[in-house]
Amino acid sequence: MGTAVFDDLHREPSEWTQTYSPESWHELLRRLGEIPDAASFEAQTRDEQGRLNRPSFLVSSVSGKGYVDLVSTIDDAVAGDPGGERALLATVREVAELAAPVAVAVTVQGSLTDTPLEVALSRSPTDYRKRPAEVLRNYGWLTVLGDEMAERVGGAARLRASGAFVEVEPLAAGGWWLLATETWDEYGPEQANRLFELLAPVLPAGRPEITQWRFPAIADPPVLVTLPNVVAERDPREITG
Repeated sequence: MGTAVFDDLHREPSEWTQTYSPESWHELLRRLGEIPDAASFEAQTRDEQGRLNRPSFLVSSVSGKGYVDLVSTIDDAVAGDPGGERALLATVREVAELAAPVAVAVTVQGSLTDTPLEVALSRSPTDYRKRPAEVLRNYGWLTVLGDEMAERVGGAARLRASGAFVEVEPLAAGGWWLLATETWDEYGPEQANRLFELLAPVLPAGRPEITQWRFPAIADPPVLVTLPNVVAERDPREITG
């Protein structure tokens, strides 16, 4: 396993690579315990010939004034398996129980800093980080909703009665765990619209666009692409006024 820790984003990272052992794991946790400006951790295994096995596992974090972004990437082989999906949810749930996140995004080809909703709105997350209790940064297959926002959309009773979720559960550190469908593949435009109508009071204003012009490479002409993560292409002001 290896990790790179930035105590200051303007300095070179302190890289540290070790073969796994209980001692090296505890040392890694010690190094990360002070929440550095940025850090990344990657774990890999090797076969008998020394070749890298799949899957590998990567976690990175970036912290700023009053926030921490935690990002993890997993192999397609894990993500595409029902057992892998449940393991992913269990891992995110364990973090959410301790950290009380203000937003969660499970994505395909996701941004390291912006949620799928922010990408579809062509918005920077900077402003939303300053208002964590006011604007929900993302919704989707898995949504985490803070207690204040939950009250603004009608409370736990309305979340459960809406029929929009297969799991509506409180988190130990505060907030609500909301899972829209049992599996990733079951989540689509119909579910996104149901969530949109329920969560409209806490969504950022504006109409998301999931079809956008993108440049495949610097010298190439722009092409229309469809973003892979589903959000409703509707402005919440059509409901909230």
